[in-house]
Order: sequence, then structure tokens, then C-alpha cells
Amino acid sequence: MGALQGFEATLSKSPNDPTALEGAAVSLVELGEYEKASTFLEKLVKVIPDKAEAYRLLGEVKFELKDYEGSSSSYRSALSSSDNIDFEVLRGLTNALLAAKKPDQAVDVILSCRQKLSEKSQTRLADLEAANDNGGQKPQDIDPIQVDLLLGKAYSDWGHISDAVSVYDKLITEHPEDFRGYLAKGIILKENGKEGDAERMFIQAKFFAPEAAKALVDRYAQR
Repeated sequence: MGALQGFEATLSKSPNDPTALEGAAVSLVELGEYEKASTFLEKLVKVIPDKAEAYRLLGEVKFELKDYEGSSSSYRSALSSSDNIDFEVLRGLTNALLAAKKPDQAVDVILSCRQKLSEKSQTRLADLEAANDNGGQKPQDIDPIQVDLLLGKAYSDWGHISDAVSVYDKLITEHPEDFRGYLAKGIILKENGKEGDAERMFIQAKFFAPEAAKALVDRYAQR
């Protein structure tokens, strides 16, 4: 509690101190006091409106409070206030929209982010060729497979099973040695009563999975 008291002491003197507001909010989140954390974060985003991290935290807190509309709105602000796409923000926004029963919006958001990422990687390739890769700072890469898995999940939630399966098929074609495409397809086939086809996918997933992930594949296969 010491750190929290320190932040609160600072805030009693200067209520808009951004460092103390963020520190107090993070401490409260760790204590599970989401309501109070939300109050500090609401204040923080007003003091520094371009702070993507504050919006991300607010999205997280509102999700815990089951305010899915507020959560998705905060995550959207986090996405728009940063040039880079943060996968944690994209996943948070997707989960908030799915919880708010808006899978169509979740699909739109992921497709639009996927498009942006694809354009960025084209631009970056051109830049690297032009600069002959002179050791310039490389922006943080998002794993495109994670984005596609998220898209499949959103389609599945929406009831668009064939669209989800198409996403997974494309993943398997483009990344035949990555176990995640086979696993995701196996799960959705099993959920839709196609046990035999699902079993074949789980066998492939287990074959390609790293040692640490084989138990995870087994767990889904045996459900």
C-alpha cells in the first residue's frame, strides 16, 4: 500500500500530476479496485489525451467492470492515439466488442488493422531496401498469425463459421509449419461436430507444435 499512499499524497497537492495519476491507477488495478482506478484513468486521459497507454489501461479496467461499451471506446482511443498497432490493444478491443455482442464491428476493426499492417510492412521493405538496412530502428512487429487467429475468433463468434475456416485454411497454406492454424481449425471443426476432420487437424498441430505447446494441443483435442 506504500506506493499508492505516496501517489495519493502527491495528488492531494497537485491533483493533475500525470505520473501520480498513472501510478495510483496501476496500483489500484493490481489491488483489483477497478472502480477507483477508472476514476484516476478518466482524469489521466484528460490531462494527456495522446497517451495510448492510459487509454489501454482504461479499456482493461472498464472491461473488468463489465462496461464493454466504455471498454471498446477506450481501446479505440488507444488505437487511434498511436502510430503503431499494439496487439494487446487490438485483442482488448476485439474482446470488448465480442462481449458487447458486436462481432461484426470486431471483424471490421481487425480487417482494417490487418490492411494497415500489410501496407506498413510493404513500406518498411521499400525503406529498408532504400536505406540498405543501415541498422535503423525497427518498429515493433506484430505477429500477423496472431492477428489472423483473432479474426478467425471474431468470425466464429459472429456465427460465420465458413469465413473463420477460410482464415485458418489461408494460415495453414501460408505458414504450413506453424501449429496454430491447425489447432484453431481443429477447435472450430470439433465445436461444429466434425470430429474426424478435427482429429486430423489436431494430429498436424501436435506434430508441428513446440514441445511446450504439445500439452495445450492435447487439452483441446480431448475436450
